[in-house]
Amino acid sequence: MDIGIPENSLAAFARAVDNGYPIELDVQKTLDSQLFVLHDYNTERVCGVDFDTKNMQSEMLRKFKLCGTDQCIPLFSDVLELVNGKVPILIEIKSEKPYAGELEFLLHEMLKEYHGEIAIESFNPLSVRYMRKRNPDYIVGQLSYQFEGKDNIPAPVRSLLKNCKLNFLSKPDFIAYDIKAMPQKFLKALKDGGDTALLGWTVRTEENVEFASLECDNYIFENVCP
Repeated sequence: MDIGIPENSLAAFARAVDNGYPIELDVQKTLDSQLFVLHDYNTERVCGVDFDTKNMQSEMLRKFKLCGTDQCIPLFSDVLELVNGKVPILIEIKSEKPYAGELEFLLHEMLKEYHGEIAIESFNPLSVRYMRKRNPDYIVGQLSYQFEGKDNIPAPVRSLLKNCKLNFLSKPDFIAYDIKAMPQKFLKALKDGGDTALLGWTVRTEENVEFASLECDNYIFENVCP
């Protein structure tokens, strides 16, 4: 993060547009059904205030300042207006719910009015499946990792998720996998001739870049210049 340009801020997205970089972001929903952009489910790390985003109201967003700057948590609609098709956007559906619902519906409705390049991803295969059914032309991806510490998810389900065994539900165009848990044999098969693209997340160092360039078709990065 540059000084004065915090992650997931309008300033950061403007910088990405200026440099021609695709944008990866996380979309959540307020209690009053507005979509906003923030990675964490709690605001403490980036705003210094211990607040769970599941309790967020849209009028509160401007009060949460990002990383000690004047930048606040942005509405997703403001991000779309700023980007305006200038660079592609990779949208993660950020929800702790075990099913697809209002967030996915609102996202689809908003994207119907947007004409730039987008792709959609989620850790929840049901969210990916929902978006695929709403619009078969969406490029959709299945996010995954090792799910360590996710004791709220039953062990058999964690095993299916980390090994991408639920892809028959989501039918993803790509899998985005945690590079810290790579290489994996089943992922290598995708890279070497499979019909599903493989992305690595998150690339943060030059060593990560070198590794991801060998193991993945593409990668999601921060704090490095690809």
